[in-house]
Amino acid sequence: MSGFSPELIDYLEGKISFEEFERRREERKTREKKSLQEKGKLSAEENTNDSEVPSSSGIDSTKSQDKDANEGETSDGVSKSVHKVFASMLGENEDDEEEEEEEEEEEEETPEQPTAGDVFVLEMVLNRETKKMMKEKRPRSKLPRALRGLMGEANIRFARGEHEEAILMCMEIIRQAPLAYEPFSTLAMIYEDQGDMEKSLQFELIAAHLNPSDTEEWVRLAEMSLEQDNIKQAIFCYTKALKYEPTNVRYLWERSSLYEQMGDHKMAMDGYRRILNLLSPSDGERFMQLARDMAKSYYEANDVTSAINIIEEAFSKHQGLVSMEDVNIAAELYISNKQYDKALEVITDFSGVVLEKKTIEEGSSEENKAGENVTCTIPDGVPIDITVKLMVCLVHLNIFEPLNVSNIKIYT
Repeated sequence: MSGFSPELIDYLEGKISFEEFERRREERKTREKKSLQEKGKLSAEENTNDSEVPSSSGIDSTKSQDKDANEGETSDGVSKSVHKVFASMLGENEDDEEEEEEEEEEEEETPEQPTAGDVFVLEMVLNRETKKMMKEKRPRSKLPRALRGLMGEANIRFARGEHEEAILMCMEIIRQAPLAYEPFSTLAMIYEDQGDMEKSLQFELIAAHLNPSDTEEWVRLAEMSLEQDNIKQAIFCYTKALKYEPTNVRYLWERSSLYEQMGDHKMAMDGYRRILNLLSPSDGERFMQLARDMAKSYYEANDVTSAINIIEEAFSKHQGLVSMEDVNIAAELYISNKQYDKALEVITDFSGVVLEKKTIEEGSSEENKAGENVTCTIPDGVPIDITVKLMVCLVHLNIFEPLNVSNIKIYT
């Protein structure tokens, strides 16, 4: 294993987790990239210095040109006047040849008008290429051609049950092509066949790391991690899957649930919030149920403001789906936040409770005094919890008239 990177050796020996393996690998790649850039800068500076030094051959050629110019002869020993005579004799022929060449080039450059058949063929080709681009791209293998035969032989040995030989072949391929995912995937299958699920998962994670766009593979690895009670690693796998499918509600839901199990309330709520934003208007029931659960969770975490924001968003988007349970939750949140007027408003708007002000006249005919009397009408079927919260709101708002039995009406 001398040809392997140090972080890969530590991971395979169980000294570090997969997250630590990936972090070290990225750091090493960054360092190597910086060193290559520095070497490139040094070589560029050396080339610049070399170009600034004049060559002796250039000086010699300059001297010879000056000498030729002074003597009136060219470098081949023939005088310039002789060259001019030959140029005048050949000038006409050269002009004729140039004209013929230009005419031929113009004929070649003039494109033929495409026929209807050519246009049809071109459209067919474009449609075929477009369909190819629309299909999912297969992961490009980083396995060199020279090693593909050995990889195929390793798979054949594995199929025959010759595990030791297949493992040796895969290790040799990894030594020569450490970025190819195929040998790691085959090793994972070998160890799974031998019943070593922990070792199998190790190699599967490396294979997925080298071929990260396979989201289904990341989800499968998350489920395998959960079978081994490794919740943190499962969260990591779902995060990798969401990198390529960020709008997948199922992946978001699973990861948020795992965050809750880990006790990371903030990350769980952030995931649920993303799910709310992704739900369509037709998913009103799911929206309301998730909003209820989130409001309760925020309330238990003493984050009343966030709970109120969630429940208000649910009430504004899906008024027709508001239930008595939702009214009770909203009233509880407003009362705990000392917003008694809003709690009373929610109760009267969504539970059917009616508060009415009636003007009454008191005193003699000579001196009449006008006053207001507030009556409360509560429909049958309103839960007792909501009725109690209604009374609490009235007390805190100094509205005492409905508290008299004579001013409370309950109808069916």
